[in-house]
Amino acid sequence: MIRLRYAVLALAATAGLVASCLDSTGQTDDRVDARGPITFVDGRDNTRGSQIKQMVERWNNGRGFKEQVTFVEQSPASDAHRASLVAAAEDVALPGSRSRCNDVIMVDTVWTAEFARAGYLRPLNGAEFGINRFIESAVVNATVDGTLYAIPARSDGGLIYYRKDILDAEHLPPPNTWAELAGMAKRLGRAHGIGGYVGQLARYEGLTVNAMEAIWAAGGNLVGSDGRIAIDSPQAKAGVRTLAAGLSEGWIPRETTGFAEEESRRYFQEGKALFLRNWSYAYPLLNAPGSPVAGKVGVTWLSSPSALGGWNAAISPCSRHQRTARDFIRFLTSEDEQRALFTEGGFAPSVKSLYQDPMLLSQYPHLGVLYGSIRGALDRVRTPDYDRVSDMMQESLHRALDRVVAVDPTMDGLAEEMRSTLHSG
Repeated sequence: MIRLRYAVLALAATAGLVASCLDSTGQTDDRVDARGPITFVDGRDNTRGSQIKQMVERWNNGRGFKEQVTFVEQSPASDAHRASLVAAAEDVALPGSRSRCNDVIMVDTVWTAEFARAGYLRPLNGAEFGINRFIESAVVNATVDGTLYAIPARSDGGLIYYRKDILDAEHLPPPNTWAELAGMAKRLGRAHGIGGYVGQLARYEGLTVNAMEAIWAAGGNLVGSDGRIAIDSPQAKAGVRTLAAGLSEGWIPRETTGFAEEESRRYFQEGKALFLRNWSYAYPLLNAPGSPVAGKVGVTWLSSPSALGGWNAAISPCSRHQRTARDFIRFLTSEDEQRALFTEGGFAPSVKSLYQDPMLLSQYPHLGVLYGSIRGALDRVRTPDYDRVSDMMQESLHRALDRVVAVDPTMDGLAEEMRSTLHSG
């Protein structure tokens, strides 16, 4: 069924070429084939050695003065990044606006549907980018209402990093379920005088991700198979109670209610925790020379789904040089650039072939685990109202995890708020 759906989406994506060559009046848009300087907007480049900047420099050195790319970094905070992109898209659309156009933008997977339906993204022709090269779940995410609006540039799935030296000494394999992880975290964390598990439980998008993964592990979901809000189901409540129990029992350190990705990564890297839930970018940092845990870290994922992470590359309708913009996206999603961004920056590739590369597999033993996590990953929820949905979850669940209110009534209230706000019934 997944393969059939992917084939249909690939065919539909090709049809985007026709739409992308016309303006809103149905006339030919000369900007589609125009070349010239462009602006590339991405998150802050926190990679070791500034790998995104290096990628842009490689393009600029090879293309000449007339097609230079200016790299604009956004806030590392997801919510601020999104708000900046929305404001720029709306400002440049105003009559007589002289605002700068963000030609190529990196769009979080959870924003793609919202941005496409708001008119912030230009339809694309999948064949022009060799869309069959990319991981299927990522292409599905980049396709909205049957039209391809973005190209998967960095796919990602959740990973569980663990202290391999400790588990090996205990003659234990890594956990396969949340129950196994909780048991090990509670017992071994206490025995070794460290925290059991750290994730991202601050009041931001990371909390939504961590909560959804716990909910899926318990058999729940945000929306049921009938399309109705199901965040108050017994299974969903059980998933959130797992996190709350970890905090109250102490195997999840209380500080994690203020942790985003980097805080949790540093905590684990300082040798303070047995398990860490994070993304693939953390692998080279944890194993960098001088890291207290270098050579002591294993990587796994659980049998339950990860939240699909990553970023899609898209073109703004305001771009005056869309041929250059498309060429640049092909460049940054080429096998060579994807390999460099993975090996040097820790970004999970969106190109399937790299996950079967024998040299990479021998150098990066976590690559197979990562591929499995991404292929089985789920969208948090595909809706143009995602920002509101996530904000409601963050506010309610953070209060519950921070011991302000109990989990079950919190989930009941959250479900009612979602139903009344989103008219989901």
